[in-house]
Amino acid sequence: MAIIKCPECGQDISDKAKRCIHCGKIFDSDPQPEEKRCSECGELLPDNVEVCPSCGCPVEEDKKAVEIKPQQVEVAGITMTQKTKKLIIGIIIALIVCIAGGAGFKVYSDKKAAKEYREAYNTYIDDLKKAQSLMLSGGSEAETLCNLTLKVWSNSIYKEKDSETDKYTRQKDGTGRFYDDFNDALSILYSDSGTLTTISNIETNQTSIKTLMKKLQTPPDGLDKCYDTISYLYEAYKSLTDMAISPSGNYNGFSSMKSDAVNDFMSAYDKLDSQMPEKMNKK
Repeated sequence: MAIIKCPECGQDISDKAKRCIHCGKIFDSDPQPEEKRCSECGELLPDNVEVCPSCGCPVEEDKKAVEIKPQQVEVAGITMTQKTKKLIIGIIIALIVCIAGGAGFKVYSDKKAAKEYREAYNTYIDDLKKAQSLMLSGGSEAETLCNLTLKVWSNSIYKEKDSETDKYTRQKDGTGRFYDDFNDALSILYSDSGTLTTISNIETNQTSIKTLMKKLQTPPDGLDKCYDTISYLYEAYKSLTDMAISPSGNYNGFSSMKSDAVNDFMSAYDKLDSQMPEKMNKK
């Protein structure tokens, strides 16, 4: 060890010092290269020689200095035990089963929904056809009664003899005279047992159709137009059957209202016929 001068401040320091104790200057401390000696004779070898100048032994390179070993990088936590591998595999299998099960459930749900829709669709068409048929039956019976009412009304006013209306328009006292007031003839018509039976049939028909129309209020997708049309048909049907059950107004007014109701009824009936789809088949 020797005392030297600090190149920065000029103060005395040890030649082994890595830092000046006076000014804080830091010195490079490169390690001195190791002496290289011949492995055969032990003589000190100069730098960059391939054979020993004393004995001629080849100089071996320091494999530690020459070989550059690849740096091994260890990633903490990646090493898996057999138990861990089994756990991960189990989780993956469980996920696959869940996904497959979910897909299977969706297919099942879709099929179930399609079946339910098909059944609702076909049931609705059945109800449409039933309501249409009942309206035609009830409307036809109502039109027949309205026509008889108009005939009795007219023959009573104009004193016209007719085998169909005479029992309502002509007195049964043996004279065969017509009633002076057509209202008398109409009252006899509407108290007749045959007329009362017809009215009862029409009212029963109305009740059945009213129940069906409530069921038809919520049509499945694709049948909205059919519902609109049968609603128009029902309005015409209701108008025609109500006036058959209880006629009112004057002769011309009643005749005109009956004609309008029949025309509206047949127009809506034919339109519904053209709109009515076929029932859905099972795929």
